[in-house]
Amino acid sequence: MIKYNFIRRFATVFLGCVFCALTYAQHTTEFLFVETASDYLRKIMQTNAKAVFAEIHSARDQDKPGLDLLPANVTKDAIKRIQTLWATSHFYCTETDITARVLQLPNGCYQVRNVPVYFEQDSIEENRYQDIAIEFDAAGKVSDLYKVINQYGDIMNNASEVSDIKHRQMVVNFLENFRTAYNRKDLPFLRSVYSEDALIITGKVLQQQKRSDIPVSNNTQKILYSTQNKKQYINKLESIFNNNTYLNIKFDSIAVVRHEGHPNVYGVTLKQDWYASGGYQDVGWLFLMIDFDAEANPLIWVRTWQPLKNPITGEDIYYATEDILGLGDFPFVPVANK
Repeated sequence: MIKYNFIRRFATVFLGCVFCALTYAQHTTEFLFVETASDYLRKIMQTNAKAVFAEIHSARDQDKPGLDLLPANVTKDAIKRIQTLWATSHFYCTETDITARVLQLPNGCYQVRNVPVYFEQDSIEENRYQDIAIEFDAAGKVSDLYKVINQYGDIMNNASEVSDIKHRQMVVNFLENFRTAYNRKDLPFLRSVYSEDALIITGKVLQQQKRSDIPVSNNTQKILYSTQNKKQYINKLESIFNNNTYLNIKFDSIAVVRHEGHPNVYGVTLKQDWYASGGYQDVGWLFLMIDFDAEANPLIWVRTWQPLKNPITGEDIYYATEDILGLGDFPFVPVANK
């Protein structure tokens, strides 16, 4: 009897492990896309999205170093971008069935949003769960994959500053690609979006010597601002990318303003949280002046960073509304070689 019970328990545990392993290995994600695109095109998109995530899940299950994405499902440029994002952190879709509405983009492409994924390399558990967008070209191939911003609905439904839906969508798409470029450490993309004449301003907290008889409040912390040109900024980014296996950049509190004199120029102010695998974390106000004159190739003319936390003491830094840099602080003077 003892021997029989032992065998039965062993068989139960063994079969349970086998079942769990098979369930894990067989994890797939089925896609059902609705509206906007034709039935025929949606079916092609569904097939290609499923193929991409089947490879992602297979690579994760088998601990493969890279993704073997096929040109039949993914455009050439997207293969490189998705592989690069995977290289910084292995990720997978957390759902087995996704139903999503297809959106048509101003550039003729299509998009589905809010596909839930899990990024394994992020050291902060709550940051591992993020939503991505899958973009498709006019033929239904996957043409990009990037992290979404949480304020998509607010920006798209708020016409107080940017009344044209097309331009609101352009701004959102740029911000999502811009954010993901840092996550995937994509220097070529970042080089392409910064103007050769870009003004880049970075604020740094000055450490003050405190006297015991004079309390120092958060509001008295001094910020030293320094400027960089594009080459200096990109070189610094390259060093950061090389020294960190994983980066996670998050955007929040986004405000978009259209330039009064130049209708294709927008000012975007947002709160940026920066997490690096090496342990560095920072949060601050980021401002971008973006020129969409060439819609397919937008350019950043101004980038400013104002820290919101003292990196040494951990104290919060507060700014009056008028002290947060924005579109009104910088004239836009277009040049011929932009």
